Amino acid sequence: MTDSNKQANNKINNKEKSSLLTFLYVGSTANGFSEDTRRVFIINLFASVGVLFTFPLGIVSIWQGKTLLGSSLLAIAVLYSLNHIYLRHTHNHKLSGDFVIYPLYILMIYLVYTGGVNGTGHVWVYCVPAVALFLHGMKRGLIELAFFTLALIFVMYFMDSRFSEFGYHETLKSRILFSFIVVVFLSGIYEYSMSRFNQELKETTTKLKLYAYTDPLTGLFNRRGMLQRLELSTEKSIYLLLADVDFFKRINDEYGHDVGDYALTQLAKIFQESLPKEDDLVARWGGEEFLIAVCGQTEFEVFEFAETLRQRVASYEFSHLDLRFHMTLSFGIAVMNNTTSLREAITLADNRLYQAKRLGRNQTCRA
Repeated sequence: MTDSNKQANNKINNKEKSSLLTFLYVGSTANGFSEDTRRVFIINLFASVGVLFTFPLGIVSIWQGKTLLGSSLLAIAVLYSLNHIYLRHTHNHKLSGDFVIYPLYILMIYLVYTGGVNGTGHVWVYCVPAVALFLHGMKRGLIELAFFTLALIFVMYFMDSRFSEFGYHETLKSRILFSFIVVVFLSGIYEYSMSRFNQELKETTTKLKLYAYTDPLTGLFNRRGMLQRLELSTEKSIYLLLADVDFFKRINDEYGHDVGDYALTQLAKIFQESLPKEDDLVARWGGEEFLIAVCGQTEFEVFEFAETLRQRVASYEFSHLDLRFHMTLSFGIAVMNNTTSLREAITLADNRLYQAKRLGRNQTCRA
């Protein structure tokens, strides 16, 4: 096979795979594999499998003259097909899950009562526990399965369920019941372990995201976290204030890194307390540098804010154990808007910060 033929076959296979995934995910693959997307996928898979089984069995039943059974199976097939359409348009997996499980309960009881096709209706009840526990969780799922078990008992022992018509042994009913309870028990253990695993995975993912976007020392956004928030912002104009501690190396060299860490955490608190609005952001940009993002302010108001913050820090007495010391800040200001991108604004703020350093430190440069 030539390379061109291999490439053509790969394209066809990828297209077929993409079409199948699009069908199963009902168009939600672009949002990533979130919990909602996973549930949409599995519910649609349940419904699709239900159609594949109930539709041909319904046709066979009608062909054999079992009109009521065949009509019931075809009705389930139609309902599951409509459920796919509903799920595709709404992605409402909770209501769509109800469309899957409750008709399934009714169909299983009906199959046990009638015997289904050639007396095999009872073999399908074992799919119920896994579906119920997945769709409705441990508590609600087990409650519904308890009622379903009671319905099985009533149908098999207190109604004419036609078991004798197919020549089954009289112990079959109890075997069906006990084996179904065992499947419920095993499905419950599996669902419990999976729910615990998913919860721990979710907590771990949350922690990893926190570590990825948060500075561990100050609790502020780190560079990555700040860039993400700024890139997602819909504000037309955001002023960026890049602040750097003057002669911070002297503090580390003279008092030690523990004192330096204390100074940075105190600065972080001062910055957070001083933000003009709740929507404004502050991040530890790196080392002793901090980036503050302010929106909804004029250039003069931002400059006044920077000066007020600079003077507040300069007059603040940092106290750690028996040590007392002062620090000063230098600021560089730039604006991010329709004509100046985020990267360009950061570069401008950085250049103006170093201009403030060259002019003697402890001051603000905005141009």
